[in-house]
Amino acid sequence: MDGERDSLNLAEGKRLSIISTPDGLAAVPQIRRSDGSWRRARAGDGVAEALLAMLAVAPASTRSGAFTVRAWSARSARGERPITVDQTNESVIVGDEAVVKWATHLQAGPHPAPHRIEVLRANGFRSMPAPWGIVTWQPDGCASTLVVSVDEYLPDAVDGWTWAVELIAAGARGRDPQCDAVVSAVAEVGTVVAELHAALAGTVSTASRVDAERWCSSALDTLREAASVDDAAVKQTLTQRRTTIEDTLSTLGGLPGTPVIEGHGDLHVGQILQYAGGYRVTDFDGNPVLPAAERALPIPAALDVAGFMQSLTHAAIVAQRHHRVDPQALVEVERCARETFLLNYTRDLAELGCAELFDPAPLAAFRLQQVLREVVYASRHLRRWMYVPDAALPMLLDERISG
Repeated sequence: MDGERDSLNLAEGKRLSIISTPDGLAAVPQIRRSDGSWRRARAGDGVAEALLAMLAVAPASTRSGAFTVRAWSARSARGERPITVDQTNESVIVGDEAVVKWATHLQAGPHPAPHRIEVLRANGFRSMPAPWGIVTWQPDGCASTLVVSVDEYLPDAVDGWTWAVELIAAGARGRDPQCDAVVSAVAEVGTVVAELHAALAGTVSTASRVDAERWCSSALDTLREAASVDDAAVKQTLTQRRTTIEDTLSTLGGLPGTPVIEGHGDLHVGQILQYAGGYRVTDFDGNPVLPAAERALPIPAALDVAGFMQSLTHAAIVAQRHHRVDPQALVEVERCARETFLLNYTRDLAELGCAELFDPAPLAAFRLQQVLREVVYASRHLRRWMYVPDAALPMLLDERISG
């Protein structure tokens, strides 16, 4: 095949290939035609099944050329169907038991997910889809990157942007006057995130002056990018409140000595699946807006906490746009959700003996940086999302002044 860089044989006539595309490198499942040529495999061609069969009999870690296969399950499954929603990668559900995710847009290495998943498994973290195995690829002179992952399939799982928006809207409409459903959900997620960080406690180190300067510089760079965006509401807020914003972001430079861990790195409601068994954290690929080398670096636990808290605000803004809700009631539900999450997270982290991992001081700065990143993202990639940071930015600034 034109552009083929490497391949891993999975079974007779079935393989995983690394190919060059106009958009970069891609991990592509392939099946051999009767004439000996290869074509891209589709769900139903059995390539995902072949991968599961290989993992089921593979040693814990196997090297094959530039590929490394890590197997954590001896299970296999039959029957393939695609996940048809738009997504960065290509996923196939096998036997309603496993999800095979082919990385059709390879991230440059080092890729943070393999090590984080191994640490979480080793420390008994159960609040993630159980990993069956992964395949990484490390060509000569390059860092290793993830090319395919296999995880437990969670039937009827609901994406966080769906369950969070619906619960917040229901609370604001008065259908749940005490916000019991919202409180119950975010309290459980707070526990899950505390358990996540406790499971990663063995990766703890201390932030250096260079780390703090990098966080501060990155945040101020994001501010400059956001200020250049063609959006009247954002420009007005950034102009009128520039000093407050800069002062808040600059506090990140004062974090030398704070504990850092190999955290999630891109935690928001969309990374939390709701299903019959509770809540599960997904996607340990790190923050996609960061350079590859930075995605794998340790972070303050507050970065994950801030990301989830701010996403609750964004979910409330989405609820306002798509549901008939009283704005003031919505603000109260959103505040209650954030406070409940933080309360349960800090309490449970302390009960797990890991209170020292979390320093709340940078929460405001990290939340603000996340809003500014949403501005940049919406401007570059999804203009219809701009209404969220348009509303979130003054909400956060007003909260800080009044609080």
